[in-house]
Amino acid sequence: MKPTFKLIALFLLVFASGMSTAYGQFGKNKMQYQDFDWQYLKTDHFDVYFHQGGEYLARYAGVVAERALQEFQRELRFSITERITFIVYNSHNGFEQTNVVHSFLSEGVGGVTELFKNRVVVPFQGNWSQFEHVVEHELVHAVLNDMFYGGSIQQAIINRVDVSLPLWMNEGLAEYLSAEGLDTETDMP
Repeated sequence: MKPTFKLIALFLLVFASGMSTAYGQFGKNKMQYQDFDWQYLKTDHFDVYFHQGGEYLARYAGVVAERALQEFQRELRFSITERITFIVYNSHNGFEQTNVVHSFLSEGVGGVTELFKNRVVVPFQGNWSQFEHVVEHELVHAVLNDMFYGGSIQQAIINRVDVSLPLWMNEGLAEYLSAEGLDTETDMP
C-alpha cells in the first residue's frame, strides 16, 4: 500500500511543479505579430540575415562586424574558426518576436548572442552609433564563445569543454572591447 502512496505523492509533486512553471511566465508570452520574409547576405566571416526593408541595415552590420572582428582578433590573439550568423531586425518590436531565443526579451535588451548555435540577434532602435555598439558588443560574445567553447554549446559538449566564463568577465570584456577601452558611462555603478 505504501508504494502506491509514494507514487501518487510523486505524481502530485511533478504535476504541481509543472503547473507553477507553466503559470510563472503569465503575461510574458512570446507573440509573433508579423511574418518575416528572410533573406541573407554573406561577408568574409558572417552570414547576415535580414527581413523586408532591412538590407541596408544588414550591409551596415556586416561592415561594422568585419571591421570590429579584425580588431578583436588582434586584441584577443585569436582567430575565429566558424562563420558567425547575425540576425538583424528593423526594430525592437520585431526583435521581441524572435524565436532564436525562447525567453521573453524586454525593451531594455539591446541584443542577444545565443550560445546554442552562436548566433547574434540585434535590433535597430533608430540610433546608428548605438546599433554599431550593440553589433560590436554581441560580436565579442560570439568570439568568446568560439574561443572558449569551440563556437557553440554543441561543440562544447562534443569536445567535453568544462569552462564557464563568469558573467562579469563575459559582459565586462564585451563592453570594454566594444567601447574601445575604458568608458566612464559603462564604468558607473
